[in-house]
Amino acid sequence: MRNVNCNILDADDSMSQTGSKIDSNQLVSASFSVVFGDGTANGTVKIQASNDPFNARYNAVNSFTPTNWVDIPSMSATITSGSPAIISIPNMAYRWVRVVWTRTSGGSTTINVNMDALSA
Repeated sequence: MRNVNCNILDADDSMSQTGSKIDSNQLVSASFSVVFGDGTANGTVKIQASNDPFNARYNAVNSFTPTNWVDIPSMSATITSGSPAIISIPNMAYRWVRVVWTRTSGGSTTINVNMDALSA
């Protein structure tokens, strides 16, 4: 087992944003820390998953794009006044994951979401 740590969203928090797909094929569990550059952002951060089939024999991982995304139940955080948040997924049973920031008001700088995961 090893840890994987990476930034999965570095974007403008003054508008809604959707992060890129993360290949979670070998991930066992993960946590996502959410940090804002200012104290005015309000909205929701959620983690979505896709189990769209992927065949490495015929497709390259980087060129494959999942199209069917579903919110993972209870994997969201309501943000008030740019407060930081953490979302933990104890058991990863998804082929792909991504983060979605839905802005409701405020925001004038950045949103950063970092993922730390345990890999098999």
